[in-house]
Amino acid sequence: MFTLSQTSRAWFIDRARQAREERLVQKERERAAVVIQAHVRSFLCRSRLQRDTRREIDDFFKADDPGSTKRSALCVFKIARKLLFVFRIKEDNERFEKLCRSILSSMDAENEPKVWYVSLACSKDLTLLWIKQIKSILWYCCDFLKQLKPEILQDSRLITLYLTMLVTFTDTSTWKILRGKGESLRPAMNHICANIMGHLNQHGFYSVLQRCDGLFPDLVSHTPRNNPVRWSVGRSWYDWQLSH
Repeated sequence: MFTLSQTSRAWFIDRARQAREERLVQKERERAAVVIQAHVRSFLCRSRLQRDTRREIDDFFKADDPGSTKRSALCVFKIARKLLFVFRIKEDNERFEKLCRSILSSMDAENEPKVWYVSLACSKDLTLLWIKQIKSILWYCCDFLKQLKPEILQDSRLITLYLTMLVTFTDTSTWKILRGKGESLRPAMNHICANIMGHLNQHGFYSVLQRCDGLFPDLVSHTPRNNPVRWSVGRSWYDWQLSH
């Protein structure tokens, strides 16, 4: 009788232990299922957001044809933020090219301060965001320069485009916003350029220039004795590229 009671008690304890372990396993399965579902939902949301963002960017550049009214600098800035948010160098290379062309086109506008992309550097609310954005854009230009091959015609034109971006936003001499009354802004803008150059140099800008110098001996000249990141574009080659 006593032995039977002990056996029943042991069986009951064992069953309770098994039930407890099964409950723990079930809870772990449920937790794992919740985590998997969360990751899947997150992936789907990100994919949908990226797809919608890229569609919006494509629509922006489709509407930005030569015959249309020039977009304001703020519009270009906002679309650039969206592109940089989803940017993947292989997937978005054409979008990035269009962004750079749009930015350079804005800088060529005559007597349209609101169109000049660089005008946002004068906005108290946007100065820091603009500097951060142009640093990212210019470094992506450097990334593309590392990959492009000058013997391929299309690549050669892209090299010209990205070098033009680097020339334009590391030297204030062509900024129309500094003409006339805007001359008083030059010290501040020169300081911004120095900040941008310092950022690029910290990330390997000088090595990019050395590569360009090896590809095109007349394209890039630098003066390490004065400043390791000071540079200029050889006008003969550069002007020829722009005219073709």
